[in-house]
Order: sequence, then structure tokens, then C-alpha cells
Amino acid sequence: MTAPVLQIDELISQLVAFQRSGLRDDLKLRRYRLEAQDLLAQNPGDTHMALGMIASLEDREDEACQQHEAALRCGWNPQRALNYAVTLQRFYRYDEAIHQTRNVMQHDPLDLDAIEMMVTNAYFAGRFELTAQLLAEYRKRVPGQWVGDLAEIEAEMRSIRPMIEQSALTDDQIVAIQQPAWVLMRTLKSGSRKVTIEDFVGNDGQAFLSRTFRLPLTFEEAQALDDQLVRQLAEHDDWPLEKFIVIFREQEAA
Repeated sequence: MTAPVLQIDELISQLVAFQRSGLRDDLKLRRYRLEAQDLLAQNPGDTHMALGMIASLEDREDEACQQHEAALRCGWNPQRALNYAVTLQRFYRYDEAIHQTRNVMQHDPLDLDAIEMMVTNAYFAGRFELTAQLLAEYRKRVPGQWVGDLAEIEAEMRSIRPMIEQSALTDDQIVAIQQPAWVLMRTLKSGSRKVTIEDFVGNDGQAFLSRTFRLPLTFEEAQALDDQLVRQLAEHDDWPLEKFIVIFREQEAA
């Protein structure tokens, strides 16, 4: 009875390593899918999770989410929720990823991996008040000097948060303004979707925040994407675009 569990655990470990590698190997993914399908009847919850991870790596967004939802219906646990959050991140669905990581934090408030993931999700989503709250919570538990993504986010928040407070921008407004950009990015091929975010706080008579999404595109491709975004944003007269704006640009040469 224990062999199937060990098999699915081994498959999940291989998938996690494959995710972290950043490689694309369609033949290997096809083999993983066949192996997972053979285990579905024996361990449906974890196998649905594995199939969700595989579909995510294959850029099958709808199937990936359906498989992860099926895994959670079989029984909730932190591993299934966090893996779903990783898939949602891959498709820029950061608010939904926040929901999954929040459930893990409520289950185990000391889970630092969940807090770290939620900080990243909140920052990318534009939920800056939530980001500040989570950073403060993480700082209580991990004092001293930070490195990596959290250190960079904490540094950015030192200039962003005063501007947000001064301008009275809300997290919901920022999320709404960014949403068309995330939707446009999901239309790109996977190799063109790796984004670097640059935040700039300025003042031209009133404080504003400009968020630039840099993508591995040509100048012309990035400009065409930005033109689409401008047209969509222009349809919303009620959005405070004088205080917060999103821009697409090509990645700068190293």
C-alpha cells in the first residue's frame, strides 16, 4: 500500500526540481504526465496536484487550475495549496495566489516559506499595504540582514509606501489598473513572459508611482504591447492614472 505514495512523492520531487531549473523539455513533461496518470486511482489528491504542475509547465493554464482545484477537493493540505500558488504565479494571477498562501499562513502562522511567497505575491499584485504588513511580520521572526527578493522588496517599499499614503491610493485601485497588463502578458509565449519590475516614485506637482514591466521582447514588440495597454487603460476614466501608471518596455541590454 505504501509504494504508490512513494512513487507520487518521487514524481513530485522531480517536478519541483524541473520547475526550478527553468528548462523546457516537452518529451520529459509527456513522460511525467503518463507516469502521473498511472497513479491517479491510487493517490488522486497528490496526483491531481502533480498533473496541475505538469499542465502549468506546458502552459495549459485552464487545465493546470482545474487539476489543482481537483487536488484541493480531495483534501486540503499546505503542500497542495502552495503548489497551486506557484502555478497561479506562473500565470500572473497574484491575487488568487495570495488567497492560497493566506490559507497556509492561517493553518501555520510560523510557515516562513508561506509568508515569503505571500510577500512576493502581494508586491507583484500591487497590494502595497498588505506587503508592508507582511514584511513587518516577517521582520519580527527573521531579524538581521536579509538578502534576495525580500531585501529588494523591503528597499522598494521604503519609497513606495510614503507615496501611497500621501496620494491616498488604495490597493484595490492599483490591482485594477495592473490587471489589463497581466492579462496581456498571459497572451505571450512562455519564453517572452519573464518580467522584471521597476518602480519609480516621482513628483510633477503631485506624487505618482510608475511601474515598468520589462520583458524579453524587441523594442517594437514591447511598444505594440504598451499601445494595447494604453488603449485599455484609456477606457477607464474613473481610474487615478495620474497617480499610478503601468508601462511595458523591452529589457535593457546587459
